[in-house]
Amino acid sequence: MGEEELRRIGSREIAAASILGGLSALWEIIPGPPFDVPFPLMPRISWDITGVPMMISLLLYGSLCAIYTSVIGCSIIFIRGKFYGGTFKLIAELATLIGFAVFRKRFAVDTAKAVASRVLVMTVVNYYLLQLFYNIPENVVISLLRPIAIFNVTQALINIIPAYIVYRRLRKD
Repeated sequence: MGEEELRRIGSREIAAASILGGLSALWEIIPGPPFDVPFPLMPRISWDITGVPMMISLLLYGSLCAIYTSVIGCSIIFIRGKFYGGTFKLIAELATLIGFAVFRKRFAVDTAKAVASRVLVMTVVNYYLLQLFYNIPENVVISLLRPIAIFNVTQALINIIPAYIVYRRLRKD
């Protein structure tokens, strides 16, 4: 995120990021498929599409707008009193976005970076915060890290691929 990006953020970009954040928050509160599908290996976590507007915000308006969109989208989790869940969600989404945005190259490379960033960051976060927040013993947490990593790989792809399709369609016009 360079100085150039900060200069080009105007009211149009802030409005678009806000709308995308609102859409993300809306999708966070709508229960059940297609907005919320339990992950079969760990039904306490679920796939969702709330990260798609965040990724669209990144692709169309840049890193700062994507962060703003993420904060709005995840805020509903905190407002509903789920501090722990909101913390995990916000960190995961930001790790995906930052991984995608750093040293942008090609879609496949950026996607791989985003997936790796999310998995690495969330593995560390889960290792420490599952023990701290939920008092889960370390050996149990370690046994959960692999299924959670699989979840994070798939969730990152659920966020990125549809967003990229929307982005390409919008850029053709």
